[in-house]
Amino acid sequence: MESEVRVVDEKTMFQGLRFSVVRRTYQYKERSFARDIVLFPESSVIVPFLNESEIILVRQFRAPLGEYILELPAGVVDKGEKPEDTARRELVEETGYYPHKLVELATIYPVPGYSTEVMHIYEAEDLEFKGARPEPYELIETVKVEFREALNKVLTGEIRDAKSVVGIMISGLKRGFIRVE
Repeated sequence: MESEVRVVDEKTMFQGLRFSVVRRTYQYKERSFARDIVLFPESSVIVPFLNESEIILVRQFRAPLGEYILELPAGVVDKGEKPEDTARRELVEETGYYPHKLVELATIYPVPGYSTEVMHIYEAEDLEFKGARPEPYELIETVKVEFREALNKVLTGEIRDAKSVVGIMISGLKRGFIRVE
């Protein structure tokens, strides 16, 4: 079925600082239909472990929400950059910690109904503090929490950011904090 759907037209509707919106027209057999799509670059998300039981989160101002939220460190993959290199760079920028060990947990589509974004989620260990270097537009602070507390914050809704929920839950499964029967 996938090969039967083809793009027959595309028009840029909006060009922003970090993303654009296009209207694509698709052909499927005798039917055609249009969809507005947010073109957004890949990103990397990091679950940084200070030790076996403590992680680093960031409290960051998110303009679309008009509030600070608790989330995992993350950032956009620059052109020509590998996602794991982005994970290292972003972790230092946002928290000041350089990861000597990165393990890929998952690659996800956060909102496939309207966006092309792909997120690569990593666990980071063996952290070395080098000093944070946030971007000028980032209003951000680091928060150290016990991993079990982070899991609880997901369950109580204090952490609602999708990438953070997924990263924390997958890491919890992998490390045995959550059991599947």
